[in-house]
Amino acid sequence: MQIVTLTFPFSLHPGDIPKLRAAIIGCLGTGHHLFNGFDNSEQGVEKYSNAYPLVEYSVYKGKARIQGIGTGADAILRYLLTALPDDLLIGERYCRTTDFKLEVSTWTPELLPEQFTFGLYQYLPLNKKNYKAWKALEGNEPARLELLGSCLTGHLRALAETADPNLDRKQIEARILSVDKVKMTRWHGNQFVTFNLVACANFIPPFGLGVGRCHSFGFGEVCGKERYARLSASRRQSKKEVASTITK
Repeated sequence: MQIVTLTFPFSLHPGDIPKLRAAIIGCLGTGHHLFNGFDNSEQGVEKYSNAYPLVEYSVYKGKARIQGIGTGADAILRYLLTALPDDLLIGERYCRTTDFKLEVSTWTPELLPEQFTFGLYQYLPLNKKNYKAWKALEGNEPARLELLGSCLTGHLRALAETADPNLDRKQIEARILSVDKVKMTRWHGNQFVTFNLVACANFIPPFGLGVGRCHSFGFGEVCGKERYARLSASRRQSKKEVASTITK
């Protein structure tokens, strides 16, 4: 499976990712469902798709970034690059798009023979139902970790279903090893709980890709040890301590 990463030369605040997405949709039109997340199966009906998004918007090292996998990668190469203006209007400012960085790689979705450890940054696992369950488990950390592990298992299986329908996704299992940070985050007027955590699973997305709710907006980045350490290190937890819990 092909992965295309388009990194722009201009800086972007994570809170402005929806504006970046709106600007790209403005260039391409709403008919390109891979970029806007709409389900266009019913003519005249506007609704979001429940499928795993194949185009993701994010901020990486301060720069605006768009990633596509599979047909999403092809859509970036075929449609976005040909329609992209030299100056892209994001919100109320024009951003120069020339001198962007384009990277093309491949990924083979597969079940691993053993669990692999990785980090998740600003992972948004909880919907309304399991948020209530998570709140009810306050003080019971093992049960909370088990709940989060079930959420992650579901998100990885959803990705696997899109990436390779022939993969036996029911064999995918994930566990949460530790939670390093829990934060209430406001997004589009709603409150969500995001987690920085260390997990392990027998199915691993490429580093830099997102999983979980709102991952097409940069939440739930899958990280190796060094990037997770940089993103998650705090005054109470040094980079070395965080990195030591994650394998390369």
